[in-house]
Amino acid sequence: MKYAIYGISLIFFSLIILPSIIVFGFNSHKTSSTPASDVKLIDGGKLVKLDNLGNTDLYHTVNVFITNQNKIQKMNLEEYVKGVVAAEMPAEFEIEALKAQVVAARTYVLSKEIALGGKGCDLHPGADVCTDSEHCQAWQSEGELKEKWGKNFDKYYAKISQAVEDTEGLVLVYDDALIVPAYHAISGGKTENSEDVWQSKIPYLRSVVSPGEEAASKYKTTVIVSKEEFINKLKQKEPSLRLDNSNILNQIKDVERTQVGHVKTLKIGNITFNGKDIKEIFNLNSTNFSFEEQGNNIVITVIGYGHGVGMSQYGANAMAKQGKKFDEILKYYYTGIEIVKIEDLLKIQH
Repeated sequence: MKYAIYGISLIFFSLIILPSIIVFGFNSHKTSSTPASDVKLIDGGKLVKLDNLGNTDLYHTVNVFITNQNKIQKMNLEEYVKGVVAAEMPAEFEIEALKAQVVAARTYVLSKEIALGGKGCDLHPGADVCTDSEHCQAWQSEGELKEKWGKNFDKYYAKISQAVEDTEGLVLVYDDALIVPAYHAISGGKTENSEDVWQSKIPYLRSVVSPGEEAASKYKTTVIVSKEEFINKLKQKEPSLRLDNSNILNQIKDVERTQVGHVKTLKIGNITFNGKDIKEIFNLNSTNFSFEEQGNNIVITVIGYGHGVGMSQYGANAMAKQGKKFDEILKYYYTGIEIVKIEDLLKIQH
C-alpha cells in the first residue's frame, strides 16, 4: 500500500508540482499588489500598461524639441541617436567608445520617453527630450554635421552609423528598469558619487577611478579675471556681498569639497556660495576649481569638464584605446547594470 501511495505522490509531483517550479520558480516575482500589466520600465518613472506597448513604433518614435528651431519634431529613435552621438562625442574617438556613448544616449532618451513612463522634457510640454545639452542631450542634424565636418562628413557619419547599428536597441538597466545614464566629458581622474552632486544616492552611479583623461585639451583650464571684475561678478549674484579688494584669497574660507575634489560650498567675504554658483558666474568647465592671486588678477584653475557623474567620455575613449569593448566600458562606469535590448526588457516585465 505504501508503495502505491508513493507512486501516486511521485506522479502528482511530476505532473503538477514540477512544471509549476519550472514556470514560476521557487519564489514568485509578483509580491506587490501592482497588476502584472502595470509596470515601471524606468528608474523613478511612472507606471505604464504593457498592453499599450505592443506597437513598437510607439517608443521607437521620439518627440524632440529642436531648440534652435523652436519646434517639436518626430524622429526615428536610431536616427535621433546618431545625431546625439555626433553632437556629444568627437567622431575621432575609438569605435568602442562611440558604441558606449550610443547605448548611453539611447537609454537616456528612452528613460525620458513619456510613452514608457518617463517625465519627458519639463521645459517643453509634449516633447520627450530637447536638443539643449544643458538640459537634455545635444543633437545635430545632417546639415549641421556637414558644415561641422566638411570633407570628413561621409567618413565620420558612416563611423557613427556603424556604432549605432552594431548596438541597435541596446539599453542599460538596473533592477529591470532603465537607468538614468549620466555622462560628462572629463571627470578629472575620478567620477563622482551621485549624492555628492544631486543629493540623491543612486546605486549605479558610484565613484570610480577614470585614468587616461590627462591627454584631453580641457583636462585643466584657467580663467583669469581682474580683482575688480571678480568682485563685481560676485556682487551681481549677491548684491549684499562685502569683499575687500586687498587679500581676496584670505577672504575665501570654509571650502567644502566632495571626496573627488569638486567644490560643494565656500564662503567668500560674508556670503556662502555653492560650487555651481561659482561655475556659472565665471563660466567654468566644472566645480573642481581653486583660486590663485597674481598681481591684480585672480586666476581660477579648473580640473575636468562637466558634472563628473557617470561615464567619462574621455575616460571611455582611453579604455577603448586599451582594447576594452563598449560593454566593459559601460559596466565599469555604471555599477551593477545590465545591457539588454529594449524589447527584451519588455519581455522581462511580461
